[in-house]
Amino acid sequence: MSRINRNGKAYDSADVTVQINGVPIEVKSMEYGNEQEHQLNHTLGARATSWSRGKITPSASMTLLMVDVVALETASGGDLLSIEPFTITVEFANEYNVVIVDKIVAKFKKEGRSVTGDMGLEYQYELFALDVQLNVAASV
Repeated sequence: MSRINRNGKAYDSADVTVQINGVPIEVKSMEYGNEQEHQLNHTLGARATSWSRGKITPSASMTLLMVDVVALETASGGDLLSIEPFTITVEFANEYNVVIVDKIVAKFKKEGRSVTGDMGLEYQYELFALDVQLNVAASV
């Protein structure tokens, strides 16, 4: 069993860098992961007698500021939906913890705007995730 280091440095959002195809990009928030189907297997009794696992489905979304979206739209000819799948790397690094690198292969699934009374307009983009790999590279 591992010990909890109560006075250790936590990973912070300030420690995260995100790149799309190797180009750094400012991301307001990022969510990604994998989900696996599970089911209970029943026989003639009322209770399940076993369980099974099925397909693994990746998912991802990211929130970008309008200024970064406009740069992506300009580079893609104005159509985020036509951009081919790209690799997103998310790196968690600080001087006290193990460096963690996650890799997502995805493409934009939707485009749009969210205009509010707040400064710094942003929009959450649902991505069509083809692959999500956690801890593809870790170093001390």
